[in-house]
Amino acid sequence: MYSVAWRVGGGVSLGLAVACSGNTGPENKTAAPPPTGHYEGPITYQGSELRVALELREIRPGQLQAEVRFPQLPELGFEPARVSYQAPQLRVAQQATGSGGIQVQAVQEGDFLRGVLSWDSLQADFVWARRGEAAPRGFREQALPGYQQLRLLLPDDTLARHVTLALVASPATAAAAGQRAMYLARHGIAALVLPASATLPDSAGGVALAAVLAVLRQQAGVDSSKVGYWGRGRTTSMVAAAASLSPRPEFVLLEGAAADTRDEAQLYSVFNRLRVPVLACYGALDTTVQVRESARRLRTALGYRRGTQVRILPQATPDFVQPGRTRPDGQWQWPQPAAGYWAGMLEWLRQR
Repeated sequence: MYSVAWRVGGGVSLGLAVACSGNTGPENKTAAPPPTGHYEGPITYQGSELRVALELREIRPGQLQAEVRFPQLPELGFEPARVSYQAPQLRVAQQATGSGGIQVQAVQEGDFLRGVLSWDSLQADFVWARRGEAAPRGFREQALPGYQQLRLLLPDDTLARHVTLALVASPATAAAAGQRAMYLARHGIAALVLPASATLPDSAGGVALAAVLAVLRQQAGVDSSKVGYWGRGRTTSMVAAAASLSPRPEFVLLEGAAADTRDEAQLYSVFNRLRVPVLACYGALDTTVQVRESARRLRTALGYRRGTQVRILPQATPDFVQPGRTRPDGQWQWPQPAAGYWAGMLEWLRQR
């Protein structure tokens, strides 16, 4: 069970700003300026090359904002939860805690960054060159009135109002929520990440979610008739609790919702009763739930009304990534976005 914690914690906020400190030895008492700009170059593993771009922006003196992009795999780009710079060393980590996900450790050498990229257990050396200024983010960011720690990401386009998604994120799903919010904002969907912590029952968390949804619907750039929730894993039950409160969501996205038993599945029948369309997705490789049993029970609980879908994505992890592997020719196949996940989500949201 989760309650909403209206603070930026656990690396939940997008565009996380972090302090940068320089060397403090007698030869360099003044903090060195952090590296900024667009750095790009390849990483290679078992004969397979993947290009990486690192955007570094100094948003205020001594504070860096970073973004990792994969030009060949744009869906896997992210803004890291942790960034630190102590001249000449730069460290970037996708996750707020632990050693999983993607991490970059580099040394600045003039206009170059030299170091190691770790992707879970894989490690690849690199040399990336600075290629000008950092690329634009592709969306604009504004604080939510009354919740100054929360940031609404609005597409950088000419539309007056946008379909909007509030992503309810536990510490374990914060990186995934941030990645999706950034991607959606670049593709015409406004997004807001709502941090959640394990302190109160779902009912209390649902009340807090509904309060934020009411404020969100009033924002310029948001289509008040097209605002919904996203939840993954354990936060899906909080989303279900919030659905029956006013204002109600117009749609809901669920990922990895546990419905292994009839009682668990019954939590989600509220969406059927209120006629809220749901897109529910499971990664076939997810071991945290009984995927096929949960999908079957969830379909029954949600009903078979128009707009509601329950999908199992083959060969996909809970994060909807197809794991890297060694191909028969001995070359490495880099992790790939789960086929149909990102395009399917965008298409479904645009139909709301």
